[in-house]
Amino acid sequence: MSWLKDNIKRLHIKNRFNSKDTLLFLFFVVIAAAFWLLLSFNNNMTHDIAVTVTLNKPANVTLIQDIPSTITVTVKDRGLSFLKSFFKSTPTIELNFDKYSVEKDNSLEVSASQLLNEVRRAISREATIIKVTPESISVKYTTLPGKRVPVNWEDNIKNITPDKQFVINPDQVKTDPDSVTVYALDRATLTDITEVDIRTVEMANLTSTYSRVVRMRHINDVRIIPDRVTLTVPVEPLIKKEHEVPISVRNQPYGINVLLFPPAINVTYLVPQSKYKDPTNLTVVVDYNDIDLSSNKVNIKLGEVSGAYSSVVLGGDSVNYVIERY
Repeated sequence: MSWLKDNIKRLHIKNRFNSKDTLLFLFFVVIAAAFWLLLSFNNNMTHDIAVTVTLNKPANVTLIQDIPSTITVTVKDRGLSFLKSFFKSTPTIELNFDKYSVEKDNSLEVSASQLLNEVRRAISREATIIKVTPESISVKYTTLPGKRVPVNWEDNIKNITPDKQFVINPDQVKTDPDSVTVYALDRATLTDITEVDIRTVEMANLTSTYSRVVRMRHINDVRIIPDRVTLTVPVEPLIKKEHEVPISVRNQPYGINVLLFPPAINVTYLVPQSKYKDPTNLTVVVDYNDIDLSSNKVNIKLGEVSGAYSSVVLGGDSVNYVIERY
């Protein structure tokens, strides 16, 4: 029993010794790392800084193009300053509209040297600026009020197609919003713009309603607000429907009355689900000029058919007739 106690004690002492060695080793590693970091941060380093750009402008001024929200500044500075930058808020420059506007050109112009001076005031004076991206800022603006115009989608969704047994409901296609505001450099351009188009959208084999945010088609020197809308294209299944339709006679001469047997015929067709309960809107006709007096039958054919119907099938191709004169 004493032998076991002696060994446990010896093992405990050994573990204590190893623990002290490990802690001592880690202490010197930390000291060496700190010394290395200190030396490194005293050396110059090159790094990029993101600088926020804001514009102080009058309320009646609308930019045709946006100024960059941030610019990238490449600087050379001591590593210690680089470390401090991580704990500081993002530097910001505020451009004054009156200072940089060129009224005769309707433009805001900030040259490379002017932008560099703005940046110098925003970042550490000890840092050496190597590069500013972009080097300068140049955008057009207008003081004319905007004009509200509708959004046109009809010419740009021709490549949106439903799957078999499905159909697009054209009456319910819409954009949200359905109109936008346009701003232009001159009144003549504003007058010429009566609507704006969405960019072309392509999608095939749809089996359910399609919704997507789409951008407006670009117009030179024109600002569109908002510049994107939500396009919704309702897609619904086609339902088979059967209905008895009366047969009418066309081109019937005066004094002649054509009696048809039967006077109506069953018609089957596919109709969008939303229009299934609507009254049937198609006609079946006989043309008097098609009557062959040597036969007691005359051909029937479809007349007007609603655009919502498809795959229309008549329950027969001819009917009996009798001609009455009066």
